[in-house]
Amino acid sequence: MTAYALDHVALAVRDWAQAGPVLAGRYAGRWDSGFRQPVFSPAQLEYADGMRIELLEPGAEPSSFVRRFLDARQAPARPHHITFKVRDIRATLGRARECGFEPIQVNLESEMWKEAFLHPKATGLGFLVQVAQSAGTPADLGGDLPGMYRTPPWPAPEGTPAALPAALPAVTGRVADLDTAGRVLRDVLGGVETPLEAGTSSWTWPQGADLVLTAGGEPGLELLAFRGDGATSWKLGDLLSAARGEPVIPELGIRAVDLGTSAGAGGGHA
Repeated sequence: MTAYALDHVALAVRDWAQAGPVLAGRYAGRWDSGFRQPVFSPAQLEYADGMRIELLEPGAEPSSFVRRFLDARQAPARPHHITFKVRDIRATLGRARECGFEPIQVNLESEMWKEAFLHPKATGLGFLVQVAQSAGTPADLGGDLPGMYRTPPWPAPEGTPAALPAALPAVTGRVADLDTAGRVLRDVLGGVETPLEAGTSSWTWPQGADLVLTAGGEPGLELLAFRGDGATSWKLGDLLSAARGEPVIPELGIRAVDLGTSAGAGGGHA
């Protein structure tokens, strides 16, 4: 019933070409695929450790939920959700209900992609949780349908591309309280919790980034912690320092840092 991967972080953006070059150039992500649809258009960039960043662009329809989400704060970009992959979504949703979290927007009709969400008002996480059971990658699911982008819709970054994509070993955020967060991340999604210091814990899954959360402050995602050297280790001090000191990148709507070039590169959590 538990998740086997923190699969991706989704960012709502006005346009793929706004955020994509930042993720591909500055943080060495590799384009996976994109798919244009009437309501919303998802695209994903992949990183060395299997993590992905998803870009949600509003579709042409005026009622697009992505447009409403961005317009609510007049923002060029905002973190939207984190997706956890599971092997038995019905069991996971049953466990969520047992723990007091009622799933929303449940869609189990497709054999290729089943999904449901947990609302941030219920979880206190400050971001939407998507639970998904998938029969393949986004590129697999899209096939050769009209609207599929196999190459990025922006010019290649200047300079020599990195030999390997960067890693994305950690994502940080703030929550209302760690007890409620633990009920979702540990009891429903099977994350392994490691207390790090007073008010801060990390959660890990067999695949994907570690999720590092601190209690207090406005709930929500704060930082994408990359490593341009492809390593997957991190130090808590580096994460917290970047989360507090780095400016929000307007094109992404979230802070980001390359730990591989910071003073604390190497060692720490693996």
